[in-house]
Amino acid sequence: MTEAYSASSRDTSVFESKSSRPSLLDSPRGSLRRPLPIGGLGSSFLYGASAEEKVVLDMGTAMLRAGFSGDHEPLYRGSLFGQFKPTQPLNRLIGTQQALDTNIDDDTLDAIILEQLRNLYRNHLLIDSKTRSVAVSEGPMLPVQIKRSLCRVLLGNLRVPQVTFYPSAVVSLMTCGVTAGLVVDCGHRGTTVTPVYEGRPLMAYAVPTALGGDALSRHVRGLLKQHAKFLPFNEHPVEVTDEIISEDLCAFIVRKLVNVSSTLSLDEADQDCVQICRDKGLALGHTSEQSTEAYAATHESLSLPKETRLTIDTKYGRGDLVIPAWVCAYAADILLYGDASNDHEGILSAISRCIGMAPVDIRRQLISHLLVVGGVSDIPYFGVALAREVQFYFERSKRWQALASWVALANEPAALDSRQQDSGPPQRNSANGSVFSLSDRCWIGASLAVAARIGGLDIKRDDFDGYNLSDWTV
Repeated sequence: MTEAYSASSRDTSVFESKSSRPSLLDSPRGSLRRPLPIGGLGSSFLYGASAEEKVVLDMGTAMLRAGFSGDHEPLYRGSLFGQFKPTQPLNRLIGTQQALDTNIDDDTLDAIILEQLRNLYRNHLLIDSKTRSVAVSEGPMLPVQIKRSLCRVLLGNLRVPQVTFYPSAVVSLMTCGVTAGLVVDCGHRGTTVTPVYEGRPLMAYAVPTALGGDALSRHVRGLLKQHAKFLPFNEHPVEVTDEIISEDLCAFIVRKLVNVSSTLSLDEADQDCVQICRDKGLALGHTSEQSTEAYAATHESLSLPKETRLTIDTKYGRGDLVIPAWVCAYAADILLYGDASNDHEGILSAISRCIGMAPVDIRRQLISHLLVVGGVSDIPYFGVALAREVQFYFERSKRWQALASWVALANEPAALDSRQQDSGPPQRNSANGSVFSLSDRCWIGASLAVAARIGGLDIKRDDFDGYNLSDWTV
């Protein structure tokens, strides 16, 4: 293990010229706002830098967010383990977005993480890794193997003084000003519902599901291939295939066009019609032909736009991709209600199971502070629709009817204040952090925790042997 550290710590890949090195004056943060630390307490007072400042990392399954503690948003957002060219003489492997996998060996995982973090420090943070400790917002289902590899790279190769881990569910609730609630982390690989009470994650009651951003992208791609049309400007209509729907185009459609807000402004009769259609889709499986026909027929009867057109370039030339509006309006239902064809549980069922396993005396506090985080939470009004569907789901269940009126989002102005939830009607919570982006809340919470000097799981360089690592999820 020592030889691996010494070999990988040498930067023998490419010698950069002085002209190609990034300058502090060219950085978006500026040299005066983020100076390189000189050392000593006097330099902190001279330049205005805090002696407790740390680098904050939020490592998901598809995205990496990084920045400095005390900031209101991350400095860097990028795909986790994006394409890296092999470097000589170490001949490291090329990283991909699917590299975050426990099936690869430790040496390969260490090399890929090392390339990602070296690129982060050199081109974005613009600091020496030895000068500042690192705080990591840890997801509830982060594999221990990846956690060990991250510590080996940070403490062994990059010589970081200390690494501190914070539970992402706890710190994300801190951005709303509460310490108890239900955190729905909807990421790329899956979704995890984690209850938090008095600032402690109750991992014994956490419920994971395999539906996430990747499942939504595959579902949208399948619907586009079946129901979308491509109309070239100079040719006859062409059947939509995988060659037309590239990964970048599918990601753009999911990020910009898929929404759940189109039915929020409907009257009560139309909402009942949509709900009946969703019940049929749940019974038939959201990927079946009968379910999609029911969605299309329901949307035709509503006073909403019927289609969306995108002008794209393909091998057939430039043309319009005609997307039925109901595809964008109901594609996210597979996350809420599940995929019966693949036997995948939906978020609504996962929340119900999580509340059922939690102690009876804390269920009101949990369901009254519902928080949606992760990359999928950026879908417009996804959190609002989830809270509405949870409330409707509880109203139809005799077991949960008493909790239906307590369902509320923690980041909404009408969220319940935990100090007044037993003293009458719901009160408004002014410290809900509604200005923060939902997908960045885990990073922002870790930044707040470091700035407030809240302790976490500390791992120092001299105490880590490369393998033994305490894990708060056990």
